Amino acid sequence: MQRKTLSEQLEDYESALKDYGLGYSSRLYAMRNVMSIIQRHREVGAKYLEGQIISDFLGKISERFYNGEIGKNQARNTRRMTERFVHFVQTGEVQLENMQKGSHIVLLPEFQRIADEFLASGDFHPNTRNDIRWVAHKYFDWLTSQGYRNLQGAGAEQIQKFLLDCSEKMAMGTVYDIKLYLTKLYAYFYKSGQSESSFHALLSFKVNRGTKVQPVLQKSEIAAMLGTIDRRTAAGKRAYAVMLLGIVLGLRACDIINLKRADIDWTLGEMKILQSKTARTVVLPLTKDVGEALKDYILNARRESEAPQIFLRLNGPIAPLTCAVTIAGIYRDCCVAAGLPVSRKFHTLRRSLGTSMLASGSPVTMVAQVLGHSDVDSTKKYIASDYERLKMCALPFDGITAEIGGAR
Repeated sequence: MQRKTLSEQLEDYESALKDYGLGYSSRLYAMRNVMSIIQRHREVGAKYLEGQIISDFLGKISERFYNGEIGKNQARNTRRMTERFVHFVQTGEVQLENMQKGSHIVLLPEFQRIADEFLASGDFHPNTRNDIRWVAHKYFDWLTSQGYRNLQGAGAEQIQKFLLDCSEKMAMGTVYDIKLYLTKLYAYFYKSGQSESSFHALLSFKVNRGTKVQPVLQKSEIAAMLGTIDRRTAAGKRAYAVMLLGIVLGLRACDIINLKRADIDWTLGEMKILQSKTARTVVLPLTKDVGEALKDYILNARRESEAPQIFLRLNGPIAPLTCAVTIAGIYRDCCVAAGLPVSRKFHTLRRSLGTSMLASGSPVTMVAQVLGHSDVDSTKKYIASDYERLKMCALPFDGITAEIGGAR
């Protein structure tokens, strides 16, 4: 049997994680951790998984932890994810503990029944189902610690105390998620007659998550990346089409690998895409440059296959891409060739498009429509990356004198 390359093993691993039942976010988290060991192999020019490189890598992780360069959680997660990937390569088996968040919490039978019925009541997206389960289990476990055996008597006061307890122990981003899913939980209780109120007004307050400003790419950097692609080869034709889909249309990596020939209406010049993350359909214009890149790949580089997906593997069995990390690898190779930081993610292209559109004067609502955002608040964060316009908002320091050591 032919030995599989690192890229092929990565694709097989993500496919196996998907079959195991992991949602997109969980798979992405796992693959990001695995990329550390892959990066180490590529640095030394290795195309296959090598035992000595793995051993040296794990030893380096321990060394960095003891030297204080990385934290305990980062060291533990990197080691754990690396060992799981190696186990898969060696045995073909996915070795994970129970991936259902919150399932390690043992609930009272009554609360477990309610949690199960709640999860069965809605068609929750796979990306959020585990988070919803975790919040429900966390809340019911907290109620139990307060002496409650069921929902009777649990109302506004208990909700407030639970959220206050969470805010003292958790990051505000986590508190935001808890508040969001607790709202869904009580909406279900009210609808099913298990609560006297949905407490919607109580749970309508805003939580400031404190998001940080993410980097974007300049036009010169994007041009440099595209200029590194050898469009004479099959790999180059595929890479060029993938990059343009991210640069021009802002598609996510998960939507690119799922892109089908039926999604493109060549006559009308548009693409209809069901977004994996939001389960919402967006209609985007098929621009001339994107259309030409797709045609070049499909007609001159794509391997013969009846698969509905457009993008296929370059080597090994003829099959559609199942691994978003393949798209990340294409982006990384372009970054390396253009001399750009490899720490940036493929999602940077999507962020750069949104920022560029806002900077050119496009309304927030239009940018939200193009990016497929259901809430314009998700789009407004790109304003923070429009550095030129932000400079216009800066106040001058005229008339302000700094005091140093009590002297002016």
